[in-house]
Amino acid sequence: MTTDLHTLLAPYSLDALESSESARFEAHLEQCSACRSELAGFQATATRLGDAVALTPPATMRSRVLTEIVRTPQERPVVTTIAQRRGLRSAVPRLVAAAAFLVGTIGVGGYAIERDNAHEADVRSTAITSVLAAPDAATTSKTFSTGGNLRLVASPAKDSAVIVANDLAPLKGHKVYQVWMVNGAGSKSQGTFTRSGTMIMHGAGGADSVAITVEPEGGSKQPTTAPIVTIAI
Repeated sequence: MTTDLHTLLAPYSLDALESSESARFEAHLEQCSACRSELAGFQATATRLGDAVALTPPATMRSRVLTEIVRTPQERPVVTTIAQRRGLRSAVPRLVAAAAFLVGTIGVGGYAIERDNAHEADVRSTAITSVLAAPDAATTSKTFSTGGNLRLVASPAKDSAVIVANDLAPLKGHKVYQVWMVNGAGSKSQGTFTRSGTMIMHGAGGADSVAITVEPEGGSKQPTTAPIVTIAI
């Protein structure tokens, strides 16, 4: 099981891969019992979580997330856009399973969760699950011409939104993507990421949109470049 192909497991379970990537991963899946086993675990977790609005993650989830934090390489990303809005109902199981895996790869709620303590990881995973499984949750998808895609799942009832980024194009130099909640009062940073991962944003009901800019490594207090994508909430 190569690291490169293993990193496709979460977006595959999210149904977020391009057809060529999906075919490549499925060919790998036939030969890799470890990936098949892990995928089955995601699907079983999704089935359980899909029946509830909020659920405490199983004990095995914590160790899996922390293991992925250590072993999954983080890369970096530019982008262009095409929008697609649809109801979340049919996508909830895949989103929940993928979020459980991806929660370790990006800052959640503005804090990096790399090597975080298990309790905080569980709390954040549960918060993400709650948004994804909310009855009023809806998703907006963006596909980038330079590669990768982005999904924003928003729940007015939870006053929160979740962003799932998958395999965005690498950025040159010491740059990162920075996520902002935007309203008439200005822009509020929600954290930074490089190429793939999941982020939860609380207080989303007070925002008009979510924007992503390219910023210096470490992030900026306010946007220093024009947004590469803006998604209305």
